[in-house]
Amino acid sequence: MTRFPASTHRGQVMPGKARLAKLSIVTFIVVMLVACQPAERVSQPAARSTVTPEYIASLPPDQSRPAVDQLANEVVAAQSTSCGPTHDAEWEACMNVRLLQSFDRYGFLIRHCTPAASVKMLRDCVLNGSLGVDWLLAAGASPDTDFDWSQPAVARDAALKRLNDVLTERCKGKPEETGNSCFSAESARSLGLSQSVSTQCAVKPTLEARGRCIVDAHDAAMYSAALAAIAD
Repeated sequence: MTRFPASTHRGQVMPGKARLAKLSIVTFIVVMLVACQPAERVSQPAARSTVTPEYIASLPPDQSRPAVDQLANEVVAAQSTSCGPTHDAEWEACMNVRLLQSFDRYGFLIRHCTPAASVKMLRDCVLNGSLGVDWLLAAGASPDTDFDWSQPAVARDAALKRLNDVLTERCKGKPEETGNSCFSAESARSLGLSQSVSTQCAVKPTLEARGRCIVDAHDAAMYSAALAAIAD
């Protein structure tokens, strides 16, 4: 059965089919809680990242996730900088808006995640929802109707299962081996990743490594898009 394989993050094994989807969630929730030293409020433009999905896919498995983690940190730093250095209620409200704006690539999050909600509720909605949106769009489903926005973490897992099922069906009877991977080709195409990413992920030695490569490349694209949104 073709599926996103089991993976590890910081040495911990994630349970079930949604292991890979949870990686970026855990990383980003942690770095979103990092605080900077307060100073006079001055809003500054954010920088764009030069890290690309293709670069991430070219890295060995033990190097790709740290590079994505660094990119996630850059997103948090850019959001914080754009809101100014004084960490007060205004800064927190600004960070909530920036979080929503920077990850809402397709317009679904603004319809379903409330900026006035608690910080935790908003982050859960945005971070789980952004992944769920990508999984559902890749599976040909509708995030408006096929994602339970009242339970974003549960819905994210269900969205990944749906994508796994779609990939399984598409790859029935097709080759799954190093250098000739239906999983890499179909998942990259469905997630809007380049042929270069597909090719570089396909040469990874195991299905698990190929799945990790695809997810890391996807997350790099997601964080790069977030940086670009903040800079615009």
